[in-house]
Amino acid sequence: MTRTATTIQAEAGKTIVIAGPASFELRQGEASILGAPLDSARYIVTRGKQTPIEIRSSSSLTIQLGQDARVEELNGSTIPLSWREAASALTELGEGTTVVIGGADSGKTTLSTFLSNLLVQEGRRVAVVDADIGQTDMGPPTTMAAGETARPVVSLSQIEPSERLFIGLTSPGRVKDKVIRGVKRLVGRHARPGRLVIVNTDGWVTGSEAAAYKLRMLDELKPNLTLAIGTDSDTSEILQAGNRAALLVGSPDLIKERTRVDRRELRTLGYQKYLAGSSLRTFRVDGVQLWSALASETLDIPRLSRSRFEDLKGAIVGFLDAECFLHEIGVLKEIVPSAMTVKIWSRISATPSKIEVGEVRLNSEGRELTYVG
Repeated sequence: MTRTATTIQAEAGKTIVIAGPASFELRQGEASILGAPLDSARYIVTRGKQTPIEIRSSSSLTIQLGQDARVEELNGSTIPLSWREAASALTELGEGTTVVIGGADSGKTTLSTFLSNLLVQEGRRVAVVDADIGQTDMGPPTTMAAGETARPVVSLSQIEPSERLFIGLTSPGRVKDKVIRGVKRLVGRHARPGRLVIVNTDGWVTGSEAAAYKLRMLDELKPNLTLAIGTDSDTSEILQAGNRAALLVGSPDLIKERTRVDRRELRTLGYQKYLAGSSLRTFRVDGVQLWSALASETLDIPRLSRSRFEDLKGAIVGFLDAECFLHEIGVLKEIVPSAMTVKIWSRISATPSKIEVGEVRLNSEGRELTYVG
């Protein structure tokens, strides 16, 4: 890939917006991303994402731009004033649960990161639940994760999860109950006196089914504050339904709407990160439970048809521990009914308690092929 190198000098009060694929380094001065101070490390901006760098003092940045990447210099901050007002509301709240809702590409993850950073810098204890199963930053696609953060981060991917759950799909439509149970479980693991839990949700808000799903999630979580981001009518209607404390906040001025290609490429990068170092491993299913992520039932190998065996080839799988938390992911390559074994492409080293088979099919390079038939 052709890359173009450039050096930018910027004064305090400017914001440098980099749209990936790109990388950059702060050579001189002081700058921050979403409130997290930058050091001299090399930072990556992947395709389909963009990063706003706020300049605090006269600074020099070295930037490597990939194909279709761009860089723009703006006056002032791209952070909406309403985000700072939301942070003040959370500071006053002190503890409890906040749920962030909004449509796709509205800025939910960016808002969650910003709030987490400001609260941590004020000395608050903060945990983040990343429940956007299609575009999660804290684990591979088809999963959700939670973890406590003790320092500002430029991305939720820098938070080390203490728990992950395998959902098995990248959209909640067919697994609404499972997603809600999972979010509630992760929030329950971290909700305690003196701690704020920020829940970043998926972007499915359009239509009556999506609205009912989000409202049921809010009913189950009973958040102390709901933050709805964006100006679309679907999000506003969800926010207004029910009797709960809520704030409507704006999206950033420069919001990048991702194409379907961008989204798929981001998921590919996510799969690849967690499949790196994999090899073909064999497991006996008479010692490890094989489970359907969608049907929530055991896959009885002796009773499966040959066509079903073929359908399952390439399916993403989750290796679960005794508490049903995710340990690693893998790709199902073969089922051998005569030997009661499954062959899976994965980097897992320990023997799992359960292998859960998802509905997304991947090749060994982590690229989506189709869905399980």
